[in-house]
Amino acid sequence: MKAIILLMILASYLFYGQGNGLYKFQSENGKYGFMDENGKIKIKAEYLRVGDFGDGLCYVSKEVIKKGYKWIFIDTLGKKVFDIQDNFPQTGFNEGFAQISSFEEHWFVNKKGINEFGKTWKDGYGGFNNGIAFVSDVKFSDFYPINKKGERIDPKTVSRIEIYNSRKNDNSDIKDEIELRSNKLIAFQENDLWGFKDDLNNIVIEPKFYLVDKFQNGVCAVRINKQEFEFANDYFLDAIIDEKGVILNEIEMHCYLGFQGQLIEFYGAPHFGGGVHYLNKHGQLVTPIE
Repeated sequence: MKAIILLMILASYLFYGQGNGLYKFQSENGKYGFMDENGKIKIKAEYLRVGDFGDGLCYVSKEVIKKGYKWIFIDTLGKKVFDIQDNFPQTGFNEGFAQISSFEEHWFVNKKGINEFGKTWKDGYGGFNNGIAFVSDVKFSDFYPINKKGERIDPKTVSRIEIYNSRKNDNSDIKDEIELRSNKLIAFQENDLWGFKDDLNNIVIEPKFYLVDKFQNGVCAVRINKQEFEFANDYFLDAIIDEKGVILNEIEMHCYLGFQGQLIEFYGAPHFGGGVHYLNKHGQLVTPIE
């Protein structure tokens, strides 16, 4: 349940995930830059806020304005590609488009920053996924799907929750099943503790964890210490184990997001505080280096 709540908060973020092998990091001066999976800094930390790379572009901001932040899109070399004036990047790029908002209207730009369809909507939910995006002619409800020509393709309308559930199924369920099968370890619960079985129902790791995620790339995040108090919307885990149940790293991981590309992403404190952090496939902390 905690994971589901967290996913709903970060729904649009999770649909895109890490892209182009670049990972945001926060420097000691509080500003953000980007590094590769080995921690090598590719774009210096000079931004107040950043999104995630998708289709080779990312929205970033160096400047505070009356409406919040002044946003631009940069490429993987850190070069400015276009700005969006005083508007807000509702999503990053996916399938060639990003959704932009003025808070009153929503539209989609191509990778040149041009309103691709020459039209706006009163609301939008997420970006394009499998060739479809959802928009609305009113605020907060009555969303309908459009194609990559900006054409409405279904007379029916749906809610934000319905869109979220349908996209969660499209993007997560099949992927999760493939990952679980490829790792051949499936979580099970016994006497309030979690362990893992193989696909023949044999116990591989005895139940001894208070909470577990799923195995990916041969490792899994678990909780080895019982928590008397739970922060709302904080998917908290505190260790990484291998497929034999051996602890590779005991580390507090708040708002755990799992593998985003080649690295595990999590935060240093509840409510996405404490900065973003990463572990590699061996459970080792990856820190930015020049």
